[in-house]
Amino acid sequence: MIRANELRYGNKVRNQRGEVITVQQILCNTLIYDTQLSVSRETAQTRGAYRTAFAAEVTEVVKEADFNDIEPITLTPRILEKCGFRNFVREEWIFTSGSSHIDFEYTSEGLRLRHPTPSRVSIRYVHQLQNFLFAITGMEWEPGF
Repeated sequence: MIRANELRYGNKVRNQRGEVITVQQILCNTLIYDTQLSVSRETAQTRGAYRTAFAAEVTEVVKEADFNDIEPITLTPRILEKCGFRNFVREEWIFTSGSSHIDFEYTSEGLRLRHPTPSRVSIRYVHQLQNFLFAITGMEWEPGF
C-alpha cells in the first residue's frame, strides 16, 4: 500500500491486476487512473421533420483504485535502463537531464545519490524516483514503460 502523501499526478504504480497505471487524480481514499469519454448517437423521434435528427449522449467512464489496492513498482536494473539511466560501472548509474548528469549508486536497498557525502535515504520505487527527479530538475519525468 502507498500513502496518498507519497504520490503526485503522473506517478506510475501497479493496480491489483498487475497493470502499470498512471495517477491522474488523488482523492480521499482512492485515486483515479483512467478516464474516457463514451459518446453514443441515436436517432431522435421527430414528427414532421424533413431531416433525420440525432441525439448524442456523452458518458464519462472513470477507473478508480483504492489506496489499499495499489502497489509501488520496485526499481530494477532493467527498469532503470528503460527509464534512460546508463550503467558504466557495476553499481554506478547515471541519469542525464539537459547538460547535467546525476550519479547514483544502485544496491539491494535501492538507488542512492553519489556525492562526496553519500545519501542515507534510498530510492526503492519508481514513484519515489519520479518525485525526486521532479524536485531537482523541476520537470516531469515520464518513465519509459
